[in-house]
Amino acid sequence: MPSLRDQIAVKPVDDYYVSILPPTRMGDLANWAYGGNILAVAVSAAYATITTAHHLYSISGHFVRPTSPVHKLICRVERIRDTRTFQTRHVRLYQNGPGGEQLCLIATADFHIEEPAEMVRYSAHPHKQGISVGEPTIEITPTLETGLYRNIDPFMQVQPLPTNLNNKEDNIPDIISTERFRINGPLPTEADQIAALAFYMDRGLAYIPANHSGRSLLEASACATLDFALRLATHRFDLGDWHVSEKRTCRAGNARALSEGRVFGAGGRLLASMTQETILRPKEISRI
Repeated sequence: MPSLRDQIAVKPVDDYYVSILPPTRMGDLANWAYGGNILAVAVSAAYATITTAHHLYSISGHFVRPTSPVHKLICRVERIRDTRTFQTRHVRLYQNGPGGEQLCLIATADFHIEEPAEMVRYSAHPHKQGISVGEPTIEITPTLETGLYRNIDPFMQVQPLPTNLNNKEDNIPDIISTERFRINGPLPTEADQIAALAFYMDRGLAYIPANHSGRSLLEASACATLDFALRLATHRFDLGDWHVSEKRTCRAGNARALSEGRVFGAGGRLLASMTQETILRPKEISRI
């Protein structure tokens, strides 16, 4: 099995980049590629074009169509801005199809230097008090949805923590799923670390609206991410260490739902957040 570093890496080809490997499926419930893998490749491609003094703080965009786990990703990066303090890249990911290249993802990535001074400094903290970010004191158990995450779980260790589920409609946005996680294998560069974080943070976020509502994914005819926004507070972390993650849904309606994931590091400081808009259709509704 390849390492996560190889799974999310790109190499230059002429004036564009190509993923070293095709994107992996997430697990048993879908035949298309895992969105987190596609997003991670976009991060890697953007990082390949910037200077070492600039660090990713934001990447947002849209998944345009389902992506095949058979073909490699073609990454075309456009330079939008190059200043002393900011560098901005527009990233388009394609796959070869019967009619030529097919667009899979579009995203804008923004990079920022480390500023010499700051006016204010604060951070949100995990909602569950007393959660250690360090080595767990209890035995790590496999994720409950081993079939759902079968292809991506070998890249990481995940320890779900108890969640108090109260599935009344008014209380669903207050439900927070919490887990500890760390990434297996070496991630020696900043680009590797942040691409791997993007890979992890997509894991299960689209399914939170159904899960927190007490519904099974088997009841859905469609459940997929439409758009995403990943924001980073820092580039200084090591995903080989244990981190805490929280996931919640904010609202749902018109067969769409908005969810947010957060990752916390040492001292409970917020490292990154990701929001996603998800399409979530019931099986009994057919499309025309």
